[in-house]
Formats: sequence, structure tokens, C-alpha cells
Amino acid sequence: MTEIILKGCTLTQTGQKIRVQAVVDGCEPIWFELDKQCQSMIDTESVDAFFILYAWLAMERGLDLRVEGRVSRQLADAVTQDIKKMFLTLCPRLHDIDIDVLNPASSWPQSGDTSATGFSGGVDSWYTALQAAENGTPYSYYLFVNTGQHGEDNVKEVFAQRFAVAESALRTMDKPLIAIDSNIDVILRERFQQRVAISNIACALLLQQGISRYDYSSSYTPEDSGVFEHYSMSVMDPYILPLLNTERIRFFSIGDDAGRIEKLEYIASRDLFSNETYVCIEKTIPAINCGCCFKCRRTQLALESIDRMVLLKESFDFSFYKKIRLGSMVGLFSSADDNNLDLEIKNALIKKYGLNLFFVRVLSVVWSLAKKWSYPKKVDTLTMRLLPQSFQTLPG
Repeated sequence: MTEIILKGCTLTQTGQKIRVQAVVDGCEPIWFELDKQCQSMIDTESVDAFFILYAWLAMERGLDLRVEGRVSRQLADAVTQDIKKMFLTLCPRLHDIDIDVLNPASSWPQSGDTSATGFSGGVDSWYTALQAAENGTPYSYYLFVNTGQHGEDNVKEVFAQRFAVAESALRTMDKPLIAIDSNIDVILRERFQQRVAISNIACALLLQQGISRYDYSSSYTPEDSGVFEHYSMSVMDPYILPLLNTERIRFFSIGDDAGRIEKLEYIASRDLFSNETYVCIEKTIPAINCGCCFKCRRTQLALESIDRMVLLKESFDFSFYKKIRLGSMVGLFSSADDNNLDLEIKNALIKKYGLNLFFVRVLSVVWSLAKKWSYPKKVDTLTMRLLPQSFQTLPG
């Protein structure tokens, strides 16, 4: 077989769940699964949700793609032209292939004026949700998806635990959180971050019968964004999201105008914020902030820098944070030159503590040199996890 043929999709119900699965030749079928209460929102008119994923998959495997099912003409034009070029620039490991869309269409039934966004309980998704509510345009739906962000082991359990955490955090918004499971991460070869946007947007495309606008929480600022080779598709959010529009749904990049500190200050000062945030990248059960991964350390330091210690105590193990505080600062300071998110927090801490951080700055220089000359990359992560344990206190 030298090509993948996307023929259509099927919809089946098992118990309380609806599964939408691609009908495809030449490779494995991708599927989505969600609660049957969402059935009226599911797009059964097109294969748009599958089309964008199979375009990437075909480029991974070096196979041509023929699409026989109905597809948005707008999306088909974008994928076969600009989006394919962007994929190749972002990830040179991909192959340039032929994509033949046999049944593009411009006329579709409209879903009305209904908006949605993704929600995980993290800083970016909280910022997006609260901004919309404050602007008088709250979302009708929130999506919580499994497209690869929940690891490789015990995925079902981790997904369920994290959904429960996000649902609890979202209770103040009084809107439904829709869980969408999938086998995308099993089928696609590239790691989740490499194709994050299209994996998540595919879930929104699946529901374009009930959603006409989807706001996507972005973490990169405009100066850090662009179309270039990178390990994360997130750097392309402002450029690729508009190209994923169809005649029925529009995508917008939200939050790229604010840094981590600004977002946390905004979130913490809003009445609708439930004081629950979940940022951890560890796939542990139960789903709690571990306090030690780079996202937890970064968030804890950011909260301290803006004097939001109450939120820090509610979302993290504060006694553990006090033990790793110095090591966390050293690690963040040493990486700030290569990471604008860390640099922003570093500057906020310096502004707050001034000369009291002299010792931290010296240690960060030593640690940067040690990483550069003494430690192979494969042990950096382990070393950074162990380093904080050797420091107990920090002046200031």
C-alpha cells in the first residue's frame, strides 16, 4: 500500500459512550469517544476531524493521502497548500506527500453562535476562561481531551483522575466539561508536543455541529512564535490556527498577549477563580501537583514572586516547597537565558528580593557551568530533580 485512503467515519454507541471512528484503508483507524449526551454536537457530515490527523500521519509514514469523504473546502485548500508546508518546516522528519481531496464542499449546515475552549485547570486555560467570562462572553462548553498529554502508562486512569481535578476546578464557571478520549497518541509516531495543536483542534472539529467558535489557549508570546523548526507545534499557534478554520467553525489563539506572571495575577484576583489550579506534568495517581516537575517549580516561584502564597499553599504541598525552594530558584535562574517564561519569573523575583538573591545568582552560574561541562543531557532531568533536595533555606 502506497497511500492512505480516508473514506468516511462511523458512529456507534456502547452504554453511555459514543465512538466516532474513521473508515480508512492503508493504516489503523483513529477514533474519538465521548458521552452520548454530546451526540447532537458531533459532526457526521464531514471527515474534517480525521483529515487533519491523517494528513500528518501520512507525512510521518511517507504515504500519499486520498480523501474520499466530504471535507471542508476551506480546510482542504489550507492543508494541501500552506499547512503542509508548515508541517515540513516545523518537523523536517516528515515527508512531502501528495494529498488528493476528492469531495470538498463549501455549503454546510450552521451550528449557531456557540463557543468553547479547552480546560485542564492550568494557568493558560484558566486565563482564557476567566477573560471570556469577564468580557461578558462566557463559553458554553469546555473540552478536556486525551490526545497524548496523559502519558503512555495507565492512560485511562490518569485521564479520568485529571478530568475529575479539572471538573472540580471549573465548578465556579457553571458550565459542562466535556471529556473526549481518543487513540491519537497510539497511532501517531511523533511525540505529543510536536503535533499538539492539530491533535487538540481535531477534537473541536469533531464537535463543529454544535460549536462555531473555539478559543485555543496559547503559551508562547508573539516574539517567541513563528514558523520554524521546533520541538513544539505551539510556537505556530497564531499562524496555524486560522488556517484550520472551516465554513462552520473558527479558531482563535488566546493568551499570547500575556506572560506567566500577568496571567497568574489576573487569575488570582478574579472572583470566579476557584483557587484550584493543576499544572503538573507527572502522570501520577492520584492527580496532584507533584511540586517537583519544571512546571510545578515554575508556578510555585511565580506565585511567590507576586505574593500569592495563599494560592500556593492551596494548590501545592507548601512544606515540600520550602525544602526545594532554593534549588528551584537556582534551576530557574540557570535556564532563564534560554527560556522567556523562566526569565520573566526570574526578573520578578529579583525585583522582589534584590540583593538577597545574590547567593542564588552565584549558584545558578555554577550550576549552568556544571550542566554544560560535567553532565550528559540524558541525566540532566534526574539531576535537576535531586538538586533541590540538597538545599533547605533561602534568605529573604
